[in-house]
Amino acid sequence: MYKMAVVGDRESVLIFKAFGVEVFGVDVTEALENQKLINRLAKEGYAVILITEQAAQYLLETLEHYRKEVLPAVMIIPSGDAALGIAEKLMKQNVERAVGVDILQPEN
Repeated sequence: MYKMAVVGDRESVLIFKAFGVEVFGVDVTEALENQKLINRLAKEGYAVILITEQAAQYLLETLEHYRKEVLPAVMIIPSGDAALGIAEKLMKQNVERAVGVDILQPEN
């Protein structure tokens, strides 16, 4: 059976424990340690890894690598802090790639 993990600052990810998701509270600025964690989770068979924007902003190269893989599906989510727009930007790119046009762009 596949597993799911969420990585980010402790305050933002703790709520996921209530849903049975394995939670990894990290120092979001520790890019090397967090990169090692993402790689370890991928090797341990996690199918879905959610990572907060605050942690993801330091790991964009690593996340780009996993974007090309089938598993794990690594997705960026907003955290409890102010949104950085990374998750929204990547969602728009994925939708545009799938549909061929940016359907999320609000009309003026």
